[in-house]
Amino acid sequence: MVKENIMNFGIVIPAQLGGKTYERNPLQPFGKKGKTLLEWKINQVKKVFSEKDIFVNSASDEVLEIAKSCGVNALKRNNTIDVEYNESWGNVIHDIVKDIDREHIVWISPTHPFMNEIDYSKAISIYENGINESTYDSLMSVFKMDDYIWIGDKAANYSADINQVSREDLAPTFKVTNGLFIREKSKILNDKYYLGDNVYKLEVDKLASQDIDSKDDVIIAESLITHYENVKRSNQSIIFLDFDGVIVDSAKEAYAMALLSTGRIKTLSELDLESDHAKRFLNQRCHIGPAWNYYYLLKAIDENKDELFSELLPNGAGKEAKKFQEHFFATRQVIRNHFWDEWLALNELYEGSRAFIDLINQNNNIVIVTTKDAPSVKALLGKYGTDREVTIYDAKAYEDFGCKSLFIDDYIKSNCIKKSLFIDDSMSHLEKCNWVENLNTIQAKWGYLPQEDYSDNKEEVIDLIVSVLNG
Repeated sequence: MVKENIMNFGIVIPAQLGGKTYERNPLQPFGKKGKTLLEWKINQVKKVFSEKDIFVNSASDEVLEIAKSCGVNALKRNNTIDVEYNESWGNVIHDIVKDIDREHIVWISPTHPFMNEIDYSKAISIYENGINESTYDSLMSVFKMDDYIWIGDKAANYSADINQVSREDLAPTFKVTNGLFIREKSKILNDKYYLGDNVYKLEVDKLASQDIDSKDDVIIAESLITHYENVKRSNQSIIFLDFDGVIVDSAKEAYAMALLSTGRIKTLSELDLESDHAKRFLNQRCHIGPAWNYYYLLKAIDENKDELFSELLPNGAGKEAKKFQEHFFATRQVIRNHFWDEWLALNELYEGSRAFIDLINQNNNIVIVTTKDAPSVKALLGKYGTDREVTIYDAKAYEDFGCKSLFIDDYIKSNCIKKSLFIDDSMSHLEKCNWVENLNTIQAKWGYLPQEDYSDNKEEVIDLIVSVLNG
């Protein structure tokens, strides 16, 4: 289904024949159905953009006829590639773009078969946000390389001597894949180039960076088609997993941070989890969302109105609540950094939640969506046995979107997700997602719920996760 974009985009697929490398050919047969690379690419692009906005540019009548048969625009280029070798690249870019009557140009290579609609949709979303917020003026696809690089006779990103650093400590380098560029048309024409001064580097995986530029590339790419289709299929399903109340019970930690942040206690040794105050605080944990909510919970307890806390909690944070949240996260960082064992003891892995850690390790398409801060989540996941870098969307993403449902909807649309599952202990968060397409939800009933609603349904949840992941 084609997504309605905010901006006016023209998608150009430059598709010249010939050149110094013969195999760099948009008419190269590719895949089991015998279609050309150009047809393969057009099919991918049509899943994101309307046919009327797609322009194949070539001097070859054969190429242009294929474009027309695919239902997209065909633009005759003035010069063949042999003539263009004697032109500056800037003039070639100008010639390709000038007749496309659109405000922004999306330049897509036909010889990158594994860069697909998921990458393009994500790129458009990032570019639109970057232009609207004036943070980026253009975008290009890159492949991040954590490798030792030499340029000419010198090491480019490390000291090639006794001071050589480990691969993990290398400054990252980025290879421009040439698979995708996006920029405003008027600026391309003015500069005769498709990148500006503030470029967003869209990182793609190794498959998407693959460019067919030789006979060997064709053979390798053909052998990777089945793997690509399997990866793409798995990438079209996603699990959104809450953290607190699902994997870890951190209610006691939150209570400690709230007291320390407000000066009610000076050290963790003063913490009394058996006090009446602690019990009243913990009894209301099921109504907590972002950390600023704790400010109002403490206030409600002070005023003996904690039984009415859910009714008194405002929809947004006031000035003092925002200040409290800043102190809360800063305090957590200090305690985590300097009193690790004491801090860890306040965060307990739920009995049976080891299964979630195992699933996270086995599946890259499980992400964490939480109102907690990412460093704390990362530290706890590492402590409890995750052995991969887990994607965490934390309090900042929550604040940016205003709620989990808007974030999840944006993620699903931007990544062309076909099937997804959201697990949270908060029924409020789940109910707000009822309108989100391609999303199922299930409540973690072992989390922060009133006692009468408690149920250990981990087995049911885990079975559902496996079902979604297996398609």
